Amino acid sequence: MPVETIYTLAESNISISGGGQLSGITQGDGSHLDGLTITLNNNDWTAVNVFDSDANFQDSDNSQTLEGAQVYDGVSYAAGLRVEAEYSLTLEDPDGNTYTVLAFNINEPGVTSYATVEGLAFIGGVGGFPPIGVPLTVVASSEGPSNPFVDLASPPCFTRGTKIETSCGLRPVEELSLGDLVKTRSNGYQTVRWIGSQKYSQIAFRANPKLMPVRIVAGALGHGLPKRDLLVSRQHRLMASSRIVERMFKVRDVLIPAHKMTALPGIYLDDSMAEVEFFHFLFDDHQIVYAEGAPTESLYTGPEAMKAISTEARDEIFTLFPQLKNMTYAHAPALPIAAGKKLTLLVARHLKHDKPVLETYKTAL
Repeated sequence: MPVETIYTLAESNISISGGGQLSGITQGDGSHLDGLTITLNNNDWTAVNVFDSDANFQDSDNSQTLEGAQVYDGVSYAAGLRVEAEYSLTLEDPDGNTYTVLAFNINEPGVTSYATVEGLAFIGGVGGFPPIGVPLTVVASSEGPSNPFVDLASPPCFTRGTKIETSCGLRPVEELSLGDLVKTRSNGYQTVRWIGSQKYSQIAFRANPKLMPVRIVAGALGHGLPKRDLLVSRQHRLMASSRIVERMFKVRDVLIPAHKMTALPGIYLDDSMAEVEFFHFLFDDHQIVYAEGAPTESLYTGPEAMKAISTEARDEIFTLFPQLKNMTYAHAPALPIAAGKKLTLLVARHLKHDKPVLETYKTAL
């Protein structure tokens, strides 16, 4: 049975306006907190190890139990007690940024479950951990989150310091500005229309490994690329160009998410960073750009990518590209996107035959 670690902040470290409390009064859907403010007073997150047969931390799940005896907020709890996510809350800071947290519940024998919310568990999102010492308004609540820790994704993005090829030469991604011209593989220099960024701490990685960056060691892709170590988010796609790609997909080049390449030498999830700042930028269309010399993607405004960025960022993008607001499909990608079983097989074949993913790479079309 798998064990997952859930990071939570105990109620004694939290202030709620109007004398409110995390525990429900007559129900466990969190609605008793609607409109109140919650302030996280410190960063004393507690790690709780949970046996969980399906790896989905959720509500009313008898398979979720404490791995061992646990002292939580000064109270001792026996191993084997059921734990659950009683309700979820959406919190909004004064700047309009939103964060999602769960009511962390240790079920004690003979006590009604909704009356025993002990703390708040962190889910995440592009907003990162909620800020400390800032009153956060509860703008939404719901009962019974079904699969919050599995579904979280991060948008495709680069880390601070990544060198991007522009009309003015190589520039760190954090120095790009709106209107700058970035070199693309097939369409010359394209204008940057939108830039977003978000910073995550190591605490956030531990709470949700899906926020952890992927490190691609210099030369790991083939042809000496990338020229320096390249760090990107898990979902960021890089170009693959090889005879294996041609045989499997009948095209020369495809895109592969970075986290699907971690079986290959020199590509791995990097948990050594104390803090990582991600940057993503958008053109009029999806493009292949050059990061540390390696061909990789700009932000792709597909449905999942748009879900993974903040409300404020989405509003900005929709202002620039209003046609995206009502679209249920994505713009055409710059290259075919490898997915599913064929993607898994593609990576496995590169590993088996010891072939770099840029085996037949050509610098430009």
